[in-house]
Amino acid sequence: MASSEELSYAFLEAHPADAARVLERLVPASAAALLQSAPSRLASPVLRQMLPLAGARCLESLDDGETAGLLRGVGAQAGVALLRHFGAERRARLLTLLPTALTIAYELLLGYPEGTVGAWMDPRALALPADMSSSESLERVRHAEDAPVTDPYVIDHSQRLLGYVELADLLRAHATTPLTKLVRPCSHPLPAQSLLAGLREHPGWREASTLPVVDRGDRLVGAITHAAMQRALSIEQSAPAQRGPEDTLAGIAGAYWFGVSGLIQGLVSLLPVERREGES
Repeated sequence: MASSEELSYAFLEAHPADAARVLERLVPASAAALLQSAPSRLASPVLRQMLPLAGARCLESLDDGETAGLLRGVGAQAGVALLRHFGAERRARLLTLLPTALTIAYELLLGYPEGTVGAWMDPRALALPADMSSSESLERVRHAEDAPVTDPYVIDHSQRLLGYVELADLLRAHATTPLTKLVRPCSHPLPAQSLLAGLREHPGWREASTLPVVDRGDRLVGAITHAAMQRALSIEQSAPAQRGPEDTLAGIAGAYWFGVSGLIQGLVSLLPVERREGES
């Protein structure tokens, strides 16, 4: 028979969003103990799904190294939402422990006010210079492992957004064809400083599930997905419910959830305060 630890870890892996809802209702110290003991590959997806305030409270009891390890796995958008709930001193320490590319992404997103498009965009959007050939562009696309899977954007040497190029066009084009011959206009770029609250019915979503984000001078700084926009608005609406001590396991509806939360709570009560040797 599988142990309670194995069952709990299996639940985290198979249902990270559901596990996040359970952990949000545990006291932060207990939820932190589970995130601390679980392998990072299981803990980070669950932390990504938690409301930022609840997740940040869990991370308060972890040391900087453990927190940075979890932040590496949650992605830039969720990570920035968590970092906004830390003090400036600890935030600065954590940024020094992250890979350079991730630190740059975090610092870029932290520069935009909460509730704006810039704070929730993905800064890894693939952008190609307009004078690049189609063969060079395809090679860049093949090696863009961290970039979201979408048609790449085309920019000039000032990083000004010129449009985008469809992958199908790149595949059909002659190897020496420059992107200037293939670029299509982006009809709905979003200003990074614009408020998310006004974008729910934006006409751009009728044409694409991902829209480019530009800063002053139409400089491309990232992209935002419709899913990220919806998640951001959902968090803003749900945040007030996270205030107050009455938010406990008793609020979880259904016998199934009581069983799952009981299993996790029983596990965390047995966990040591510090990470055990050999666990990642």
